[in-house]
Amino acid sequence: MPSDKKRINLTVPDEIYEQLQVYKAESGISSDATACLQLVVQQLKAYRVNQALLNLLQNSSVEQLQQMASEGLNEGVNELHGILNKDKT
Repeated sequence: MPSDKKRINLTVPDEIYEQLQVYKAESGISSDATACLQLVVQQLKAYRVNQALLNLLQNSSVEQLQQMASEGLNEGVNELHGILNKDKT
């Protein structure tokens, strides 16, 4: 039956598979595929946040960075949320 989803076949070393089994048990997940997909999604979100943060840091002046540091990074976090939201559209 055709599907609009993409299929990925993974072969992993034994030590990675063992770590996956621990993750599944800790997370209450029964399927290897579900555990792998959940980890991929988490990592892609973290990657996006890291890229946005790097972009924020690269495009900020020293003065702006000092201001963010003195304000407890509240403004930087708000700007980071803005960048992430803008990337979604």
